[in-house]
Amino acid sequence: MNEAHLAAMPPDGFPADPSGTTGLDPFVLREDLRRVPVPIDQFGSWRMQGLTFALLVVVPIVCTALYYGLVAAGKYSVEFRFSVRSAAELVADEDNLALLIKAGKPGPHEIGRLPYMAADYLRSRNVVRELDQDGWLRSVFSREQADWLSRFDPTKSDDDLWLYWRDMININVDRVSGLVLVRVLAFTPDDALALARATAVSAEKMIDSIAMREHRDALFLAEQDLERASRHYSAVLSALRDVRNQEGTVDPERTIKSSTETLLGVLREKLSLERDRDANLKVLSADAPQQKVLSDQIRALGSQLASLTEGLTSHRKDAKNAAQSIAQFEKQELEVRFSKRLLEAAQASYERARQESERRHVYFALFVEPKRPEIAEYPRRARSVAFAGVCAFSLWSVIMLAAAGIRDHKIEH
Repeated sequence: MNEAHLAAMPPDGFPADPSGTTGLDPFVLREDLRRVPVPIDQFGSWRMQGLTFALLVVVPIVCTALYYGLVAAGKYSVEFRFSVRSAAELVADEDNLALLIKAGKPGPHEIGRLPYMAADYLRSRNVVRELDQDGWLRSVFSREQADWLSRFDPTKSDDDLWLYWRDMININVDRVSGLVLVRVLAFTPDDALALARATAVSAEKMIDSIAMREHRDALFLAEQDLERASRHYSAVLSALRDVRNQEGTVDPERTIKSSTETLLGVLREKLSLERDRDANLKVLSADAPQQKVLSDQIRALGSQLASLTEGLTSHRKDAKNAAQSIAQFEKQELEVRFSKRLLEAAQASYERARQESERRHVYFALFVEPKRPEIAEYPRRARSVAFAGVCAFSLWSVIMLAAAGIRDHKIEH
């Protein structure tokens, strides 16, 4: 800094012309426009920084330490673990028709979904309503042992109780093994143990209800299939009876066999009379009475033979023959046999569904039972105070940096 600058500066070391009549920043030298270090008292003092540090950092830490050290009530944690297992074994059915009957039906319940369903149920409003049917859950969370900040107000709504319940329960499901870990909190050891046992009972009831509903649905579907098969079998039997009444016979093959034997007998008799008639022509004339009688008998047998032949093999569209009768009977008998087979398969499926509904296939396996805690696991006081201190110091640092940046921006402009 040269002599002209020193002469122009006031005694306290600030640059000249602070009024700004020259149009220059009061903290910028006139010749080289280089900034002169500004005293800290111009923008803020260490006293202000200390005051803000005390208000934003020290006071929250002290309040947090007082609350967790003197006021906060202990929360006792009880955990239990369970899994969902199935005792059903899938056995291959060798009956192809039974497989066709069972096609389209819902298969065995996927056991892998039940743990997630149980976890969602334990977080739902339904389990809160079940546990709080007589106000027991509200009384557990509003004990005198709880501090005023953690205690639940029993006059609040069910939705508030549900939100409070979600803070007092923690559920983890292992995606690989399907094991479920449930941890509940309460303000006394006995309440924590009772709450864990009640939660386990609720989860078991939910799983059992799902399994029972599945078996009821399977039995209902099997019963419907049996009713349809029975109605179809009855309809086919009625159709076969109508065909027998229409044809006038019970066994068309036996009727045709009898008609064939009759036709052959008539044909043999006609041939015998024709031989006799031809033999008599050697000694008698064609107009002889014996010859006329033989001719009349031959014509009568011919008419009978034509009628029998037409009944067996007629090519007229309006006439029924034996082939048509046999085809109609075979069609109805085939439908009867197939309907009977369907009915047998439906009966077997219904019987299996009934037996399955009487057995228990899904089990709630509680392999880690809840135990009464001896010490309060929460709150973790030192960790909570340290976390509050870190958050408060971070907030104070951000505010200080933001304030310094704002002042710096104003000075430049």
